[in-house]
Amino acid sequence: MRRKIGSVVVCGGGGAGGSAGTGGAGGGSTVQTPNLIVNGDGEAALGSTDGSPVSTPGWTSTGEATAIRYDSSGYPASTDQGPPDRGSNFLAGGENDDSSALSQVIDVSTYATAIDAGQVTYALSGYLGGWQDQGDAATLQVTFEGAGALFLGTASIGPVTPGDREDVTGLLLRSASGPVPAGTRSVAVDLTMIRQAGVNNDGYADDLALVLSGV
Repeated sequence: MRRKIGSVVVCGGGGAGGSAGTGGAGGGSTVQTPNLIVNGDGEAALGSTDGSPVSTPGWTSTGEATAIRYDSSGYPASTDQGPPDRGSNFLAGGENDDSSALSQVIDVSTYATAIDAGQVTYALSGYLGGWQDQGDAATLQVTFEGAGALFLGTASIGPVTPGDREDVTGLLLRSASGPVPAGTRSVAVDLTMIRQAGVNNDGYADDLALVLSGV
């Protein structure tokens, strides 16, 4: 299990994507990567309509975490709080699991020179939520790793509580940003959903993104 330590800088706003640009005269590079999280919106395959696990490309699943279609019975509707540009699916904890997770590892060695010069920052964002007044929730954590998976630090967003959602089903935007530690060569992404009540694990996530700037 990965260690869950490190500091987080939380900021308002933050979209779920990235674009390329160039810095102004005399300034540092503002070139951004695209979103580095693969299938962060769960749209790469057909989502489940009943909560049972389906193929979720780009992710390694622990437990029954999977992609589910909006408007499926007992799950968020496409009109509930959530991404304004949402697709057909979102990510969820699945059926009958107290805890489930989706994970992937991102290779960032291409940006090693800029990272080691201390000029690269990260922006982590996503929509997280749950069902009505239940405490089920999702947390997204990234772990910065050096050569040989050496631990260098973490950042995370979530969970979103029932109080945050005013006891209404939906997903709310959360984001964090900060410097990428020197020596980082990969980033481990872990989306963890925890069940607090009911039968299904109703920790939800959508539009997950990790963008690096200054590359």
